[in-house]
Amino acid sequence: MRFLTVVVLIGSLYGITAYQTVKLNTGYEMPILGLGTWKAHGAECKQAVKDAIEIGFRHIDTASDYGNEEDVGQAIAESIKAGVIKREDIFITTKVWPHDDRKKALDEVHQSLTKLNVTYLDLVLVHFPWGNFVEVYKGLEDAYNAKLVRSIGISNFNEKDTDKLVAETTVKPANNQILTNPKARSDGYID
Repeated sequence: MRFLTVVVLIGSLYGITAYQTVKLNTGYEMPILGLGTWKAHGAECKQAVKDAIEIGFRHIDTASDYGNEEDVGQAIAESIKAGVIKREDIFITTKVWPHDDRKKALDEVHQSLTKLNVTYLDLVLVHFPWGNFVEVYKGLEDAYNAKLVRSIGISNFNEKDTDKLVAETTVKPANNQILTNPKARSDGYID
């Protein structure tokens, strides 16, 4: 809970609340403030997700590579069962690893749906612009066209990689999730 308190305090310093959203190019609203689950596992992960939902977070971020999608899914399912939220009230973001393969990316979306125990994902991102990330993104386009995901995007992409991806695909990325903090600046992406 200490981590969540810090996140909420930092958000409040910038006037951001857990309920503020931004409209994506797909028309869906994405909460601006979300709980990231990197390095969280087991009971600690489940409790952090349930606590975040309890205090108002409506955006949970995970990734297949984090190895915690089942924990995140269980926490969300328990919160739904307890009547704290409904599925349509929570925005779930996950990321696929850039395997160089369109079919593997689509398979990974199916695995994430199973592990998270949901029928659709709100946002799926290509985790890094490595290998043949264009083919991986095309796998996400397949998932998007099959209505398995509501929005697709990218993570940790620079301008050159973003331009290449946009030129070679048909569904424009809904966002580019980037790491930024005092030790990892993202100049040129954030005003």
